[in-house]
Amino acid sequence: MTKRVLYVNPIYLDANPAIDALAYGLQSVLHAADIQMPVLFADFRESGMRKKYEAAIEEGIRAQVEGIVIYALNPTLFGEAVAKARSAGIPVFSFVRPRYAVNAAVVYPNFNHGVFMAEYLASVLPADSGVGVIGGPDTVDDAEEVAGLVYALKRSHCRLLNDPEDKHYCNVQDVSEGAREPTLRLLENVPQSQLQGLIPYNDETMLGCLSMLEETGRLGDIKIVSRNGSPQAVEMVRTGKTLGTWDLDASGIGTTLGDLVVRHLVGGEVLEDYLSMSPVGRMITLDNIESWKPWSERVDCTPLSVGL
Repeated sequence: MTKRVLYVNPIYLDANPAIDALAYGLQSVLHAADIQMPVLFADFRESGMRKKYEAAIEEGIRAQVEGIVIYALNPTLFGEAVAKARSAGIPVFSFVRPRYAVNAAVVYPNFNHGVFMAEYLASVLPADSGVGVIGGPDTVDDAEEVAGLVYALKRSHCRLLNDPEDKHYCNVQDVSEGAREPTLRLLENVPQSQLQGLIPYNDETMLGCLSMLEETGRLGDIKIVSRNGSPQAVEMVRTGKTLGTWDLDASGIGTTLGDLVVRHLVGGEVLEDYLSMSPVGRMITLDNIESWKPWSERVDCTPLSVGL
């Protein structure tokens, strides 16, 4: 009988291309091993998300799936529901490691991403340049990236102009529209002459930043890098609107976790609190842009199967 592994996706399709690519990467490995991957959604932007996410896990328990994959947005969320699944004999795998027991998880080198992004931007800016950072929702991976950005900027010849952990400078919605207000606040609070660089924590945030910079007549004045390596972000590099996007290989994050699932369910390898690191990736710039491949060319992007 074909095994089923439920993936509870934390955001609806087409809202964040990197999260979509992650799901397709996971699915491609599972399908190659003859494992079905039904998907349920519990969008973190909606009220009552925690209950919806836990309800989706419990639905997987009732359906007696052979495995469940979660996204640990917060290190303590969903612990009780995951414990129920594991007590029922269902192994649980996680994007990002939570603080409770799972069979295996993939962790991202987020801090390193932040360091390398900030170092690259600093390398093209004059000494004493001011750099602003637009942070994201208070999730494990985004918070670690921001910590890396802050660490590197404070040790560079540039000046960090704002506190990216302050919610006023964060895109808590994780979509492009959510970046407009914090970007405008940064532009209003920092004198124009002091802002030479900007790091939106991800590509969707960067797109929102660009729209606000265009409206305020600042587009082209500020050097920008972001993270994810999404197709739209690469196009912004190509057209000169940004300097670079850190391609974290989102589909590769998915395949990394998929390999762990297959090792456990098909290979019979007993995994308990086992960790793998996702690819580190690289900065995509005009110098190497022709070697970049869209995620859809890296893995099979068969439409996801929604519902159990």
